[in-house]
Parts: sequence; structure tokens; C-alpha cells
Amino acid sequence: MIKFGKFVTKLFVIISVALSLAAISAHAQKNTSSSSKGHVVNLKDADIRAFIEDMSVLTGKTFIVDPRVTGTVTVTSQAELSKSEVFAVFMDVLRVRGFTAVPTSSGAYRVTLIQGAAQDAPIKNGRTTVGAFVTEILKLSHGDASNASKLIKPVMHSQGRLTSTPGGRVLVITDYPENIRKARKIIDAMDVDQAAIETIALRNINARDAKDAVRELMGSGKPQIRNNVVIGETVKAVAIEATNTLVLRGDPASVAQLKAMVLRMDQASVQLRGRVSVIALRFANGDDIVAVLEKILPTFEDKVNKGEKPSVAYDPGSNALIISATPKVQEALETVVRRLDVRRPQVLVEAIIVDISDTAAEDLGVQFLLAGNENSALPLLSTNYSRSAPNLLALAGALAGNSVDAVTSGDLQDAAVSSLLGLTGGTIGFGGSGSSGLFGAILNAVKNDTDSNVLSTPFVTTLDNVPATFLVGQVVPFTSGETLGNNNNNPFRTINREEIGIKLEVLPQINQGDVVRLEIKQEVSSISVEASTVAADLVTNKREISTTVLANDGEIIVLGGLMQDDEQLFRSQVPILGDIPVLGNLFRSKNNIRRRTNLMVFIRATIIRSGDDATPLTQQKMDIIRREERRRIGAEKSRLDEALRDMGYFDK
Repeated sequence: MIKFGKFVTKLFVIISVALSLAAISAHAQKNTSSSSKGHVVNLKDADIRAFIEDMSVLTGKTFIVDPRVTGTVTVTSQAELSKSEVFAVFMDVLRVRGFTAVPTSSGAYRVTLIQGAAQDAPIKNGRTTVGAFVTEILKLSHGDASNASKLIKPVMHSQGRLTSTPGGRVLVITDYPENIRKARKIIDAMDVDQAAIETIALRNINARDAKDAVRELMGSGKPQIRNNVVIGETVKAVAIEATNTLVLRGDPASVAQLKAMVLRMDQASVQLRGRVSVIALRFANGDDIVAVLEKILPTFEDKVNKGEKPSVAYDPGSNALIISATPKVQEALETVVRRLDVRRPQVLVEAIIVDISDTAAEDLGVQFLLAGNENSALPLLSTNYSRSAPNLLALAGALAGNSVDAVTSGDLQDAAVSSLLGLTGGTIGFGGSGSSGLFGAILNAVKNDTDSNVLSTPFVTTLDNVPATFLVGQVVPFTSGETLGNNNNNPFRTINREEIGIKLEVLPQINQGDVVRLEIKQEVSSISVEASTVAADLVTNKREISTTVLANDGEIIVLGGLMQDDEQLFRSQVPILGDIPVLGNLFRSKNNIRRRTNLMVFIRATIIRSGDDATPLTQQKMDIIRREERRRIGAEKSRLDEALRDMGYFDK
């Protein structure tokens, strides 16, 4: 009976829904107005799953129903509704029953419990679904996001999500569209800059000292969060050292209180100023400041008594200036010191040197010898070329040295050995001796090909208007002179040592508009291995650029370059015989050398005005070292990071 009763109830619900839809359809056929309305929804204790199915038929939307969605719904309506209004009623019915429809990427809707649905809410992209959770990112211009979240929380749904960062200005809200609209209105009302700004011109105390005093009183100048409660004032102090001015920004009451305190400090400094004052320097060099002040001291001597002549001294240990003068003169000199003792910008100068060279050499030569012994009728016939090795005459002399005295024979053998030591490439020869004389022939062939591709990127950081030098290379000795005494006694040699490698000398000057004037001397030198094997001393290759250029901040410009193609052809032959086709190759020697050089030098200057500018540049160079070390040793961690960790760098 129980099962039969449930069946009757379900059948009754289905019949009721069918009759309602039939009524809606009949009424829609009668209504032909342009408003596209004509749907009336009246349900009483209808099964919610059947209701969802009917909405899918009516609206043409696809619904994926969570198994936990169960129960009945009741809707009473007498007014005609359009399809969009019917869908809005459907979403409100789900919300009343504790459900919601979440749009999916495929266009369908997933009907599920409101609890946990916020994490699946899509980001708002212009159009939103009525009655569905949506996520929106709100940005504040002036206020604190954590403070705004406390005002927004009461108007949010119990299952909504609100995320903010203490001290930040971004809010992430997941809720129904109407609640997000309320949150936006609250933010518009509170996100107004109410901070006060005061500029205080100081006459007696240093602006940086006043700034340090304000920071000590206000802590870090930023609000502190404890137990989700904002503690502390939010006043910022900025010192303008060029004009000795202090700028305060923050809560009007706090700014007014600090301004009164700073003015009292400045006034009290006049009353306490004595004959001598000490000024601690922060950035400037004390010797340079003293040199400037000594030049302007005579302008103050005419205005004071002879016993009150002003004087300036510098203490390197404490990096401080000591001024002895009247209070007015002290004030004037301190103004000069403040304007000179400012942090000067730095310049990172990076050079890119590309040197591509190609040297090819080919040698081919044939030498022969025919000579008769003493009392022989054979003539002397030979070919010998200075650019070909070995020396055939030296070999023949060593072979014939057995018939001469021992001293001469030793010299001839040494000459033959030296000729063979200088031999390169491939050599084919034959020879012999008989009762009538000597004979021999040698074929020597050599081909050399040398390619080089040098890419160097030296860089150096220096202060504005301060020269800097960068050198990576060796100090090589070169013989500059030799002297022998009488009878070859007391010989000595003088040596000059020169720097060989990559050298960069630069003097940067920052001009208006962040244009950097660079006086540059770029030098690339190396020892020429090929030339040094032939010459008696070392031979160097040297490429140098000395110029002055203008470059914008961060701009890469070319300094100069060299593109050279040099080909040398040497040909030695026996007259007439060397011109004979084919057979003439036995009476000549060829030597061909071709050198190609492509050298380019580029430069880039980057202005570093603060630590914030230096940090990313330093990090970039450190990342290059990390990648190179990992590639070389095949490790996941870099030893550089270990060294920095040992120094406590990552703890800062």
C-alpha cells in the first residue's frame, strides 16, 4: 500500500506539471504580442528534478543535476513571463532550496548544493548568469583591502568567498551578482584619498635626520596587522636633500602633529648651535667636499670679524666634516654640503665584442738536387725555395759531410736537423749518392685552415663621472733590448711587460633626458700563434677603439667594426722551365694565404639610480652564472646559491 501511495503521488505530480505546461503552451499560442511573454508557472509540491527537466525543455539549456539535489518546489505566478524571466525564477527557486546552477565551460549548467559552489564560480567577463555565483576582482586606489573586507563581509552570502591581502589593494569576491554590486558601492564610497600632504622647509636640521626621527616615532610608517586588526599610523616621510625639505603624507591629525614636532626641532637647533658643527657625510667624498668649501670660504671672510674666520676640516675615520664658523656661516655652508652630499646614480656599461676570423693557407713545392763529387764531370743542378721546407741543400750537405773535417760535418748535420724540425704537412722524397755525385728530390704539400669565433661580453659598473677600467687577460713579457759586453761577457736583456686580453676603459656622464655620454676605449689583444712561430719574438694581434658616443638609457649602439678580406699569393719558379705545362710543376713552388676578419663592438649603458634598479640587474647576472654552472656540472642546485646562503643573503 505504501508503494502504491508513492506511485499515486508521483503520478499526480507528473499530471500537474503536464497540465501546467499545456496551459502555458495554450496561452502562448493565443498571445502574439512582440514582448515575447506568455509563460505562466504555477507549481505546488512539484518534484524538483521534474521541474529542472521542464526548465530544460522550455529554455533549451542543458542541466547536469547533482545526485544530492532532491525535494519539492512550489511556485505561484499569475503574470506572464518571458523565457529569461522564467529562467531567473528558476535560479531563485534553486537558491531558496539551497541549490545553485553553476555555468560550465561547455555551456551547460551544473545544479549542485550552494555549499562548495563558490570555488567553481567563473571569473566575470562582462555577461553574468542571473542567480549564479560569479568571481570578480576589485582593485582599490587608495584604501586598504583588509579594511574594506570588514565592511563588505556583512552584505555577502553565507557561502560566498572574500579574499584580501593585509596592506594590499586587491579584493577577490565570489558571490551572487547583486551582492557584488553592493560591495562595489561600498568600495566606491570608502576608496577616497583622505591623506594630508605637508611640505616642511628646514633651515637648521638636515632633512634626512628629520626623516629618521619621524620613522623612529612612527615605526616602519606602515600599518601592522595583529589579530586581523590594523595597529599603527600610516604616515610616510620623504626627504628632499637638494632643498633640505621634508614631505609628510598620511592621516591629517598625525601629519599635523609630526609637522609641529619637526618645526620645534628645527627652531631648537638655532638656539643650541655653537661655534663648531659636525656634518656626517652619507655619499660624497670628504676630500672633494673640503676642496669645494675652501674655494668659497673667502666669500664669507669679509662678513665676519678677523677672530671669527671660518674653517673646514675632514675626518676620514668618521667620514664627517667639521665646520668652525658663526651660526649663519655654518648654515650657509651646510646648505652647500647638503646639495653636494647626494646619492649619485651609477651606470652599468656592457660591451659585446664579436670577432669572427678565418685563415686558410696552402703550400705546394718541389725541390731537386744533382751534384757531382770532387773530380767528377757532373754539373750542379738544384731548385730551392725559401718558403718551402725542408731545405734540400742542408740535407745534401749533411750527407756529404762525411768527407770533410769533423767540425764542418757537425755544423752541416745541425742545419739539416733544424730544417727537418720546421717541416709541416706531407713530404715525399728520395735521394742517394754514388761514386760520381749526389742526387735527390722532395715534394712538400701543406694546407692550414683556422677558424675562430670570439664572443665576449665585458661589463663594468661605475658612478656617474667616475672612470672605470675592466681587464681580463695576461701580462706578457716582451724583449725591448739586449746588450753584450766585451768578448760576450756580462750579457743582459731588458723586458717590457704588456697587458694582453680584453680591456674596457669607460667614463660615463649622465645628461638631461637620461642620455649617457660615454668616453670609451675598447681593446682586444691576443698572441698570434702563427706569426710567433715564424718571428724571433712574440707577435700580438691588437684591435682597439677609442671614441666618445651618446646613448639613451638601455639602448644598444654600435661603436665600430672591421670587415677585412686579405689574400696573398706567393709563387716561385725557375724561369722558362716553370712555365712549361704540367711538367713545369716540378720547377715551381706555390704559397696561398687568405685571411678574413669580421669584428664588431656594441655598447649599452644602463642607469642605476637606486637599489630597486640594481636588484633586477644583479639577479639577471646571477641567473646567467646559475644556468652556466648547472649546464657544466649537471646539478639541480648551484654552488652560487650555497655560497650566498652561507653569507646570509637569503635571510635578508
